[in-house]
Amino acid sequence: MNSTNNPLGRHQTRGRRGWISQAIAPLFATVFAIASGSVLPTSAAERLTLRLGPWSGTIAISDLEEYAKTGKLSGQLEPLSPLFPPGLREVLSQRVEIDPEMTDEVIDKLFESPEGNRLLRTLLLLVPESTIEEMKAAIALVASKGNGLSFLGILKALPGETITLDATSIIGVASRLNLSYLEGQILKTRLETALEVETDPFYPSFDPAAKGPQTVSAQTLTLEDTQRNREIAVEIYSSPNSSGPLAVMSHGFASDRFFLEYLARHLASHGLTVVSVEHPGSNEAWLQQLPVTLDPTDLIEAEEFLHRPRDIRFVLDELEALNRQPGTFYNQFNTAETVAIGHSLGGYGILALAGAEVDLPHLREVCQKQRKLGQSPADLLQCAAGKLEGNRVNLRDRRIKSAIALNPMVGDLFGPQGLEKVQTPVLLLSGSDDSWAPAIDHQLAPFRQLPEPKYLVSAIGGNHFSASDPDNPTLVETQTTLPEDPSDAETQNLRQLVRGVSLAFIKQNTPEAKTYAPFLTAAYAQSLSTEEIALRLNRELPDRLARWIESREEISQRD
Repeated sequence: MNSTNNPLGRHQTRGRRGWISQAIAPLFATVFAIASGSVLPTSAAERLTLRLGPWSGTIAISDLEEYAKTGKLSGQLEPLSPLFPPGLREVLSQRVEIDPEMTDEVIDKLFESPEGNRLLRTLLLLVPESTIEEMKAAIALVASKGNGLSFLGILKALPGETITLDATSIIGVASRLNLSYLEGQILKTRLETALEVETDPFYPSFDPAAKGPQTVSAQTLTLEDTQRNREIAVEIYSSPNSSGPLAVMSHGFASDRFFLEYLARHLASHGLTVVSVEHPGSNEAWLQQLPVTLDPTDLIEAEEFLHRPRDIRFVLDELEALNRQPGTFYNQFNTAETVAIGHSLGGYGILALAGAEVDLPHLREVCQKQRKLGQSPADLLQCAAGKLEGNRVNLRDRRIKSAIALNPMVGDLFGPQGLEKVQTPVLLLSGSDDSWAPAIDHQLAPFRQLPEPKYLVSAIGGNHFSASDPDNPTLVETQTTLPEDPSDAETQNLRQLVRGVSLAFIKQNTPEAKTYAPFLTAAYAQSLSTEEIALRLNRELPDRLARWIESREEISQRD
């Protein structure tokens, strides 16, 4: 075990942006383009002028529909087989589900948003002879029918007997859009009101998001797990008068142990000891040495889905040993009362440690049917776990007494029932603009499965990285930030809420539970809302939203 003092944390050791390798940038640009998928699906008008490379001709759209459904080229399409671009069927076979009760309000707001503008421009590239007003009317008409928003459905709704479709460009255009993300954007306009709770004005007696009275120091330890041949670096944040539960942090994919440093220092300033773990098989340094690949499942080994929770277990074992030894860390770590905090892939790991059971048969079935176009990065990365042997995996550690999952990557990893086995309270953060682990599949639907007590914090307008430390951006974040993403200043209120609500949640396992309970309420979260980022806190999903998610899952299973 190696130890170094680091009172200023990461900033003393290396410049964050200076570490980003120029060689790795094309890798993320390529993978993000593939994973950002398509919004296009299938249906028909009457006739279609189809452009395929040098060929152009009029065909029956029913032939294109048949190809999308069966994969077989028939009628006029059969001789054109050599010209069909790979992935065209994937594009034509997709749709976005929309609650028909929300259609008018949702579609109007979608067209006003940057995401809606991008959707319209993208579709017009494929149907160049249509106007933007014709496209808007077609989308609104298809959405109002309650059968999902599909590309061929939009084609059918466009005016005119014959529509022109540039199929040669369809794959490149499709990669600019992300189906599950778009679905979340369509729902976003409803979330702000659906998750709002009528409350009295909130007048707290103190601010749990303010810096605590303790002086914080940071120290780095390097722990050797000889059985698994893993060198695990941890950053320990503590004060001279540390007490209460131990907080252990797990970073996301391609990140490191400094990703949530602002939160670690905040909790430590209130007397908690915080240990931030770096996972050597999926951190930033590991990713830099990978060869360029077009398959996102090659970015992470299947065993890493087991190693990450086991890294935490190993670290807790090592800290227990240090607790018993005279010296700096004697009696420092209350490992028997541990709260686990994880972001993204780290969120998956801490839910597994809290008792969620990994459902490999379900995951394999989903991934076998899954199309790569139109899927989010998390939807694709999770499929790497399908290569694991066995059926169901339980990684629970009974020392974990509560879990905080920030923008967790959940998807299909735990199947339809795995989260029901969680044995601890859970605080879950969701961002409506999260394109990496979109809110519906990775947070909102999973939240329904979790047993009580549970808390859902929603950031309407927040993305996958909005709750992260702005002084420590990740490689993924720097390579995929878009101009319309919220700025650090615009997400400051979310980080304020994360500081306050995390401390209040942890304090529920202490004698100060009642003092901090008011900060686990809708009134507290909503009091911090801004025009850019609306904040919500719920103990359960509203019935209407829950029913829509349930019906969406039923449709997905039938497909």
